[in-house]
Amino acid sequence: MTFDYLPSESINGASDWSIQNSRAFSDAEIELAISKFPKTRYYGSKRRLLSWIYHAVKDLPFDTVLDGFGGTASVSLLFKAMGKKVYYHDALLSNTISAHALLADEFPFSDINDAYQFIESIKPENGFIAETFANMYYTDEENRWLDGAAKAIHAIENPLQRSAYFYCLFQACLKKRPFNLFHRANLNLRLNKDVKRSFGNFSTWERSFVDLMKQHLCELSKIIINRNNITTVLPPSDVSELTSKFDLIYIDPPYIPSSKTTDDYLKKYHFLEGLSEYNNWKEKLDQESIIKSHTSIKCIKEWNEKSRFKERLFDLINTHKSAVVVLSYLENSYPQADEITDYFKCNFSRTKVIKKDFCHALAKENKTELIFIGSNKWMNF
Repeated sequence: MTFDYLPSESINGASDWSIQNSRAFSDAEIELAISKFPKTRYYGSKRRLLSWIYHAVKDLPFDTVLDGFGGTASVSLLFKAMGKKVYYHDALLSNTISAHALLADEFPFSDINDAYQFIESIKPENGFIAETFANMYYTDEENRWLDGAAKAIHAIENPLQRSAYFYCLFQACLKKRPFNLFHRANLNLRLNKDVKRSFGNFSTWERSFVDLMKQHLCELSKIIINRNNITTVLPPSDVSELTSKFDLIYIDPPYIPSSKTTDDYLKKYHFLEGLSEYNNWKEKLDQESIIKSHTSIKCIKEWNEKSRFKERLFDLINTHKSAVVVLSYLENSYPQADEITDYFKCNFSRTKVIKKDFCHALAKENKTELIFIGSNKWMNF
């Protein structure tokens, strides 16, 4: 079963949205909303930086906003809490599915106990996951349960309910993984009980998928925001293809290290992408990959190529330079911050750079987060 992208409103003419259709929400209201947003183990999530991002953008003149590399949808949730008309975009289907759940205007179950019962009723099956991923990411018993879960969830007819179940399943899958990633087949790190670890949480790893899914479903039920504004989740694609006009675009592109290569998000989360396309997973499998990854997605691969990254980034900014452009970035990435600053100063009449030292999970040292803001409209920075 394929996923529906709701609502199906066209993004053409997005900039026609009137500022009179949204009211300003107080700092206290926004901070309260942020405090309720679900935590995630997703790499690069801006969840812990949302308050900082909010204070950086709250006085900017915008009503429509494109979250171009939407990821966990945490920044889209922030914009929605602010009463903005949000367009979420990401290249991964799994992230797009999660965004449908997180950005919905209402919880899709009239009685959460019915949803709990569905999760509890999932029966293990010997399917593609059990046959393909033995001894890689989860135990044999867990693999069979995941086969049953994927088939049962894909059979759900209600698209918002289906998205909610998958969002909870994705979060459970992340919690049960060492480093919360799928870039290595390192099940042994979780199963070896005779070593002292400086990472991970053994008690969480050993919780059942059923318990973890129910936990995330309960969290989801408490964070639904309805501001009476339409939030559009766009189909997964290359952000460079989006040409419609918005008042503001927020972009948080992949960070390209200056001195080494890194895994792209598809390699980090290929297993979740496979769950999203369960019935076609076999055809999407990279047969040469030792971790049985998903076959390459062109736009994700291109956005991780250092040789063209700067060109692609600057082209994207140039496409939307009639809007307010807000770029999240990491210091000591490629291109260097000074070069980006120079580009903003050459292309925008008003620019601002904000910095914040921040400790990333599993990182040995603090890193410096950056926000670049550029606009050709008058505004008081």
